[in-house]
Amino acid sequence: MVSRHTPRTRARDIDRALVCGRLDTAYTDGQLDFGEHRDRTTRAMSAKTLGELADLVRDLQPPENPGGLAVPPPGRRSGLRRAVAVTVAVTAAAVGAAVMLSDRDGPVPGPAAAREQPAAPVAAPDDGVDPIVVTPVRPLEPGGFEAVLASVRDRFGDTVVYRLVLYPERAHIERALPDEPGRIATYTYAGGAMRAQPVTVQRFPGYQDFDLGAVDAGAVSARIAEAPALVGLPDGAVSHVSFAHDGTPAMNIYVESGDATRYVKILFDGTVLRVF
Repeated sequence: MVSRHTPRTRARDIDRALVCGRLDTAYTDGQLDFGEHRDRTTRAMSAKTLGELADLVRDLQPPENPGGLAVPPPGRRSGLRRAVAVTVAVTAAAVGAAVMLSDRDGPVPGPAAAREQPAAPVAAPDDGVDPIVVTPVRPLEPGGFEAVLASVRDRFGDTVVYRLVLYPERAHIERALPDEPGRIATYTYAGGAMRAQPVTVQRFPGYQDFDLGAVDAGAVSARIAEAPALVGLPDGAVSHVSFAHDGTPAMNIYVESGDATRYVKILFDGTVLRVF
C-alpha cells in the first residue's frame, strides 16, 4: 500500500513529541548545544508539516540503536515522510521520545553540567484516569489561561508547575514527579480534557517550579493582545506563550509574521522585561 504522507502532510502532536525526543538525544550526546536544542525544540512544537519536522533532524547522526531514524540525504525530499514515520514507529518501541517545551531565553550550562545526569526518557506512571470532555477551550484567547489554571488545580490539587506552554488549540503542562523531582512529566490539555504523556524528561539545570496562581491572569490576556505591537510585528500573530522560572519567573510571548519570529519576556505581573 502506497503511503499518502508527503512533506506537506500535516503533523500530529505525537509527531512533534517524537522529534523533540530525537532532539533531546542529540543534545545529550553532544550533537547540539544548549541554545540549538532549545531553538529546534521550540520550532518542533510549532511545526505544521512532516517536512518541517524532518528538516529539524536532517543533519543529526542516527541514534545508536539500529531502529533509529534514518534521515534521507540532501535532495531526496520524498524521504521526508519516511524520516518522521520511522521516528513514530520505532521511538515508541524504544521509549526514546520526550516532549520538551522550550523558550529561547535561559542560562546556558557548560559541557559538564549538560552531562551530569543521563537524559534518557523513562516511562511515566499511568494514572488510569480517563479525561472528561467538556466545552473546548482556546488557551490564547481571553479566559483561556484561567481555564487551564482551573484544570491544573482540579487534576493535581494545586497549581505548582515546572513549565506551562499555551498554544491556540492546546496547552502543555509540565510537573515534577512526586517521588522523583528531577524528572518532569508532561500533560497535554486540549478540548477541555487533560492527558498524561507516556514518557518523562530530565529537569533543565537552573529551572525551578513555580505557582501559576502567582500569574496575573488579566495581564496575560492584555499582553497577548499587545504582543505583536510590542515586538514590532503589528501584522503578526501569537504562536505560543511559555511560562517558566529560570531564575526569574516570567512568560515569553512568541509572535510570528511570515518568516519572522520575535518574542517579549514579561513578568507574571505584566511588567515588560525585554523584547528579543
